[in-house]
Amino acid sequence: MTRIGRLLSLLLLAIVLGGVASSSALAQEDTGDWRAEQKVLRIGILATGGAERRVAAARPFEAYVSDVIGMPVELVPLRDMRVLIDAIVNARIDYAPLSASAYAAGWTLCRCLEPLAAPLAEDETAGFHAIVVTRADSGLRRLADLKDKALVYAQPSSVAGYLLPRAAFRAEGIEDETFFGRIGHAAGPVAAVTAMLKGEYDAALAWSSLEGEAASGYSRGTLRTMIAEGTLAMEDIRIVWQSRLIPHGPHVVRVNLAEELKTLLRAALFDLAAADPDAYDAIEPAFPGGFAAVSADSYAPLVQIFSR
Repeated sequence: MTRIGRLLSLLLLAIVLGGVASSSALAQEDTGDWRAEQKVLRIGILATGGAERRVAAARPFEAYVSDVIGMPVELVPLRDMRVLIDAIVNARIDYAPLSASAYAAGWTLCRCLEPLAAPLAEDETAGFHAIVVTRADSGLRRLADLKDKALVYAQPSSVAGYLLPRAAFRAEGIEDETFFGRIGHAAGPVAAVTAMLKGEYDAALAWSSLEGEAASGYSRGTLRTMIAEGTLAMEDIRIVWQSRLIPHGPHVVRVNLAEELKTLLRAALFDLAAADPDAYDAIEPAFPGGFAAVSADSYAPLVQIFSR
């Protein structure tokens, strides 16, 4: 899952530098001639593999969006997610595809971002759940049963395996350091579940789509991976807790864009897979299932991570 250590440092950096756009900048009103005022839509894209190559690859998406909204589009390559967040928070770009945790971090900084839509996986699942699993023969059937028991998280930088569930536990009134008898960390969710199965812990954090055939470990996630590898059978475990669904990372705009422009952009994303498959692949190669509607509330559990 997504790593967010850099995003945490960005929060501190923005506070120190005072560079976050003020709320007054969000109060712009539509005048009716928004194309003349906007002039160009600046879309930020990650360019970790080289700016020229990434921009060239994203040209089909640029052309598609420009055609739909009836105005020029400029692709702005940025070297990493931290810089991408900083650019949209401080209005150097207008639009960006972000990871789920990057959106949550950016929204916490400025309250100036609006999610338009989020992509679906190939199996058309919308996102993931953090889950707590126990051994089926343990007698542990719900989160409350884990009082004074040993829990293993994934690494501290893991969203689904640590940061999200810890924030969710806290929202449910559970402080993990006092509720659980012992806490540990594993190299990842597969390692966490493996340690639990070996009896080193009573429960483990993992992630799952929680959709599809349960006997196969659902359609995606830790359980699916382990069953495919032959290291787990579903009858050996029990899911005793699950988080809310966290959608995949959204395509985001600044809230002060004209409402008509935002409506056009949403429609463009919803139609993208059918209307222009090449443009879709250019911007969302990892999640080829089309786009679904999301809202700020869809990512509220992740915002809790940054708001404490």
